[in-house]
Amino acid sequence: MAGSCKTIAIYGGGIGGALLARRLSKDCNVTLIDPLDYFEVPMSVPRSLVDPEFAEPAMIPFAVALPNVTRVRARLVEWTANGGRIADADGLRSLVRADVSVLATGSRFSSSLMRSEGETMDERKAFYRRFHARLLAADRILIVGGGPIGIEVAGEISEAFPQKRVTVIEAGARILGGTSLRLSEHARGVLAARGVTIVTDERLADGAAPLHETLAPAGEALTNRGRSIRYDLLISCIGGRPNTDFMRSQFGHLLDSMGRIRVDGHLRVADEDRVFALGDITDLAENKMAWHIHGQVIVAESNIRAVLSGGAGPLKVYRPKTNVPTMVVTLGSREGVAHLPVLGLVTTPWVNRMAKSAHMLVPKFRKALGLVQG
Repeated sequence: MAGSCKTIAIYGGGIGGALLARRLSKDCNVTLIDPLDYFEVPMSVPRSLVDPEFAEPAMIPFAVALPNVTRVRARLVEWTANGGRIADADGLRSLVRADVSVLATGSRFSSSLMRSEGETMDERKAFYRRFHARLLAADRILIVGGGPIGIEVAGEISEAFPQKRVTVIEAGARILGGTSLRLSEHARGVLAARGVTIVTDERLADGAAPLHETLAPAGEALTNRGRSIRYDLLISCIGGRPNTDFMRSQFGHLLDSMGRIRVDGHLRVADEDRVFALGDITDLAENKMAWHIHGQVIVAESNIRAVLSGGAGPLKVYRPKTNVPTMVVTLGSREGVAHLPVLGLVTTPWVNRMAKSAHMLVPKFRKALGLVQG
């Protein structure tokens, strides 16, 4: 098939894009477009914030992970009928054409804390060292956002630095609102026992804190209920929004009210035969979690190969995990809580350590990208 396979352009080097690129590059001509020069295991970030050395195995240069893939450091800025218009770090624009395109651009966050916007791997590692130094000096820490990221960051800090005063503020009625009530209550109980203050049904007032700055100076935040919270370090862990602005100028009609791309059961963008979409940016009715990405990659790979070969047979159908509260939340390296299929709520520390807490899934993704834990 190596001689007959046509060109594939994948926009985004997160879990979905990187894994799909590696699988297809075994016998296809694949180009990966991403502003970064490396893959970072996203689940590792909370641990790397408190232990910069943990970032070493969690970050892999694309040149190592994807040796058979053509890599372009650029950002997708506009999707057109002829392909993707991209811009590099200098603002130089060009058009990428391919026989099949895959949109896997992921989420954008209020700050670059959880995902870098364009740094090199060395710059990202240097950021973790700077953040760690700031964390060591901080006594009062305010975490904005009580979703999985915020709770995992609170778990890491409260385990590694039990003397620090940590506050989590969540706008919703409870933390971890995307999963079961029992999981949420267990996580809250563990953090409360460590002295973490959790404030729910409350949000920061407009302009109360510079959420886009990862190393902003100490200050005082005001909430919509008049609460005043002094902090030495503010960490924004608000959930991301779909990174799909590139669709708006010409294909805005393919976005739903949340800014997610409408896809069919074969993971193709609506009304497009040769454009696929994966991960956070799709309108699939399931939690936007790495847990589901592997299944999407398998279906997308099969369907892309079928489209390129001109096969007349039916394409594979992806079945969204709708109303499935599956989630694994770490509470530091020694504890966690999970809601798993069949098993339900799992609070046993050693099970959660094996599932995620001890390693943050770094070995799993290093293996998937052809490496071993080092």
